[in-house]
Amino acid sequence: MGTDWVEVGDRCWVRRYSPWDVSSGVVAGDDGLLVIDTRADVAQGRELAVHVRALSSLPVLAVMNTHAHFDHLGGNAAFPGCPVVAHAAVPLALERGAPEPEAPLSTEEKVPPDTVFAHRWDLDLGGREVQATHLGRGHTDGDAVLLVPDADVVYAGDLVEQSGPPSFGPDCWPLEWGPTLERLASMLDPVTNVVPGHGDVVDVDFVAQQARDVTQVAEHLRLLVAAHVPEADALSRGPWPFPVEGLAVAVHRGYRHLGAGHAGHPG
Repeated sequence: MGTDWVEVGDRCWVRRYSPWDVSSGVVAGDDGLLVIDTRADVAQGRELAVHVRALSSLPVLAVMNTHAHFDHLGGNAAFPGCPVVAHAAVPLALERGAPEPEAPLSTEEKVPPDTVFAHRWDLDLGGREVQATHLGRGHTDGDAVLLVPDADVVYAGDLVEQSGPPSFGPDCWPLEWGPTLERLASMLDPVTNVVPGHGDVVDVDFVAQQARDVTQVAEHLRLLVAAHVPEADALSRGPWPFPVEGLAVAVHRGYRHLGAGHAGHPG
């Protein structure tokens, strides 16, 4: 799957790429561009850079990674000289090593962010301010969303997924993801366009429903733990809002987080 650039708001574009149906974004101001998520490897990043240059002759002022997974930052090296921005947890995750078995980041491809923030980062693109913000843990511990207030567009990374159920991977925080999505939904209005990490552009109703569904996973995990249901039996003790084949890691992580008091990096 591959698409052309789609303008989802004034000078805000998204382009979907195979494999993994990952979305990369570009936001333009009067002085330059911000590129959001650089795809899975250097070759893909270079292709993205060519596509960005075909979109606009303005310079790329910065690159933003929405989180630490390989399919969103493997192409960072294709933008030499550009600040790479992400939440402060992202370079730490890269130092620990990607938890995803399919993550093929080479030394060349493992270009960590050099500009990090804990809560918020602002950029003036020339006549347009954008903000990256960390609303809490969810898909990972370093999820960040990019807000373009004057266009009513949000790039949400994998906090929001449309092409399939939310991806509960080995570094997810299933007990905290729902509240993080609720905070995101509270910032949106009925006309906001939300660009998910994978899939079609969605709206506040979609985000609010995904928040409810992810919260249901957390609530059900708490009920199972309180009832002393063994982890091995949890998936058979529904109801679950998503297909059970995608929830094994959510159960494992949820059980560990509850047992560890929501702290640290449980296995």
